[in-house]
Amino acid sequence: MSPASPRKSAAAPPEAASEPYDVLVGRLEKVVGELEAGNLTLEASIEKFGEGIRIVREAQRKLEEAERRVEALVRSADGEPEAGPLDPEPGQGGEGGR
Repeated sequence: MSPASPRKSAAAPPEAASEPYDVLVGRLEKVVGELEAGNLTLEASIEKFGEGIRIVREAQRKLEEAERRVEALVRSADGEPEAGPLDPEPGQGGEGGR
């Protein structure tokens, strides 16, 4: 195996950057299923595992981006982020008792 091989496989495929989170989750589920089936060689299993790690990292980036967007939308009047659950408890309406 050449030293360039791990570096090449460590990068996310170009199409992954534009894939929605739900598509990434579907791809990850497929990879996990293939690994759990136990039909792959050791080398193929390692490649699949690496693919799964890349998918997880891209999905994590998308979740972090979504969290930043939500935080930007949920700012208090003085511009500071408000700490609070995204899902208000039943009966509270999420409007701060308005």
